[in-house]
Amino acid sequence: MRKPFFLATIFFSVFVFVLIAATNAAPANGGPDKVRFVAHTPSEAQKGIDRGCQMVKKGKALTVLHCDPAVGGALGLQLDIKVYAQDTAVNSQIGANTVQSGGNTGVGRKIAVVDTGYNYNHPELFSSYLGGYDFVNNDNDPFDDNGHGSHVAGIITADGVVDASSKGVAPDVGVVALKVLDSSGSGFFSDVAEAIYFAVNGADGVFGTADDPGVDAINMSLGTSQPYTYKGFCDSVLPDLTAAVQYAVNNGVAVVSAAGNSGNAGVSIPGCISYSTTVGAVDDFDKIASFSGRGKAVDITAPGVTVYSTWLGSSYLSASGTSMATPAVAAVVALVKFAHPIYTQAQVESALFSTAKDLGKAGKDNNYGWGRVRANLAVQ
Repeated sequence: MRKPFFLATIFFSVFVFVLIAATNAAPANGGPDKVRFVAHTPSEAQKGIDRGCQMVKKGKALTVLHCDPAVGGALGLQLDIKVYAQDTAVNSQIGANTVQSGGNTGVGRKIAVVDTGYNYNHPELFSSYLGGYDFVNNDNDPFDDNGHGSHVAGIITADGVVDASSKGVAPDVGVVALKVLDSSGSGFFSDVAEAIYFAVNGADGVFGTADDPGVDAINMSLGTSQPYTYKGFCDSVLPDLTAAVQYAVNNGVAVVSAAGNSGNAGVSIPGCISYSTTVGAVDDFDKIASFSGRGKAVDITAPGVTVYSTWLGSSYLSASGTSMATPAVAAVVALVKFAHPIYTQAQVESALFSTAKDLGKAGKDNNYGWGRVRANLAVQ
């Protein structure tokens, strides 16, 4: 029986989605006649500045500009896509309790959580905090002022010391928190891309140096809503984001992405990117959730209905969505890496997919992927 908590239990689908802003939409922080664009090269950025654009920030991969829509269009600049936040029994259902009782709790493994931040003051979360970065406020304090990121992180790594029902799938995994969404759950795609590179390269932007975070997986409980959902793959839709995901995978980091909450309408970005490890949601009976995104990109499923986890302050919350299923799989990646430290990213995926509980049609299908993740078999 789940313990009561001071907030009323809320059943809400909290998946992060993206809306592509039309040029006549209300601009963000750029004045009444300005819209956010991204420049890919210094020359692109300088051309924009020469035409009256203002630099918002310069990241390792992209430069963000506020421009008159006509100027941005004339220069062929890409709109900076707005992102918003939508939105245990899990351990038993996927066999993680068996793995934990065998001594594998993910000690020494790391996961980057790209979300609304991290509540490092929560008694279930503070021991796993490894620092990070706030891409919203451009500082080194990615504190969660929304709650979604802390719920996701708790599914991965909550200690369960105060409330055993909240214990994460890999309770001793460390978390690098990368905040790309603000207190209202709103942010931009350019920050998501920057966060992926940060998770691999560290603050210096160079892979293979001392400040590399060394994460095994990047958890991406975010994506697009209709009409930007896809039955197939979507690598060409947001090429900068695709390049970032591919870069992480090529450097041995799994990018575990939510399939989205659009059901039969398809899989959202970045889940529909072919390099992602894409996660759908099932209920307590291993039945596909009605909201779970469906399409060729779905690789695997995990529990994502009424999942109990950490929240703001010292509270807890129950929530539903592919946002909740994704961190369960990311945590299993860490358990597999603990058991097999030299596994490549491809070997980790093979361990996940080949041991999943086959559901729906035999073999891989568009609803369940290869099936529901089984931690106890994947680590073997």
